[in-house]
Amino acid sequence: MTLTINSPSNSTAKLKSSIEAIAPEVDSTILDELCRLTRIHNLKWVSDKNGKNAYYIMSDLSVAKGLYIKDYANYWSPEAKSTSPVKQDSLESLPGKALKLEGNNLANFKILYKEQNGISLGKINSLWVGDFLHAYSYLVQGSTETAKDFQTLGSIAIETSIKKEIEQSSHVIEPDLQKQLIELAAYSNVGFKFEVAILDSFNPGSHRRWDFVERLPKVVKVYELKARTLSEQDVKATLTDKKYIELAIEKYPNKSIEFIFTSPKGINWEAKNYIEEVNENAKKLYPGSKVKVSFIDLQSITERVINNIVDNSPIESHFWLKKKLEQEFTATVSQRTISKLNSSIAEAYQTGRLIKKAKTDNVISFPKLKSTQTA
Repeated sequence: MTLTINSPSNSTAKLKSSIEAIAPEVDSTILDELCRLTRIHNLKWVSDKNGKNAYYIMSDLSVAKGLYIKDYANYWSPEAKSTSPVKQDSLESLPGKALKLEGNNLANFKILYKEQNGISLGKINSLWVGDFLHAYSYLVQGSTETAKDFQTLGSIAIETSIKKEIEQSSHVIEPDLQKQLIELAAYSNVGFKFEVAILDSFNPGSHRRWDFVERLPKVVKVYELKARTLSEQDVKATLTDKKYIELAIEKYPNKSIEFIFTSPKGINWEAKNYIEEVNENAKKLYPGSKVKVSFIDLQSITERVINNIVDNSPIESHFWLKKKLEQEFTATVSQRTISKLNSSIAEAYQTGRLIKKAKTDNVISFPKLKSTQTA
């Protein structure tokens, strides 16, 4: 990201215009609330070289939420997802863009920050910043009193914005995601069974269909796939209205049930909190059964499938797999997973496990023999 100097005045009016310049279709209620909270908590931000967008220092937001200064860096940043000892599927993805500034980019940002806010950032080696959507998404996560202030709009405003972003960019819908996942799983030994039909005992004469199911010796995992950011309403509609867990208990008696929501676009605060409440009251809600509800990023599920394919296929096929992921599975596979596969291929070439084929057009070249002359 290249940042240059803009006006030293960062009013809320300028904040609103900077965001509208990059996202003209954004929900106006998000802007009004973000401007209000930026003013109340004295949050600093900068725009890019064209006066567009609004970048916040993520550690400042951690403090504003009443959390430890490194909460974002340790638990929410893209780097945290790759280095944290916590299981990958317990970490959520936040919409918007996050940038770790170092070197010249950090130096430029420091100059810009001082010009726009009149404050020096001092001597620091790196800094996490997020655009307005990433910053807002982080602010609405959590359960502290300050965090609750940041999510007073509930899930509707932020989800509206994200849905518009999805519709304008990828047009990805659940059937498309499922189609990619079905094809990817077919190359693996992972035991996913898709579109599992069950009798709906709560509505005689009708049935329901689970997106996919995984039956293991001690637990049955039922998956619900969403293309958008998972909302509280999504969770309630699935568990309360459709009664999917009760149906799973009927379908698989004497089995532990794990109901897993998944999406490539993450989960919002309300949905996360509601899932926690369901788990806390699981014994009362589902007496006599062992039930757990969770959320796993779709990219984590596909990485598991890809790892299974890699572990059960020769190294020579990994380059083919990488090309296929890049061309046909862009909606379900993260760039980080592709980068890891690319690194393993590069290492295989370096260690000699893979040998690059010479470009000979299938013509065998024989060494030229020196001619011998007779006297």
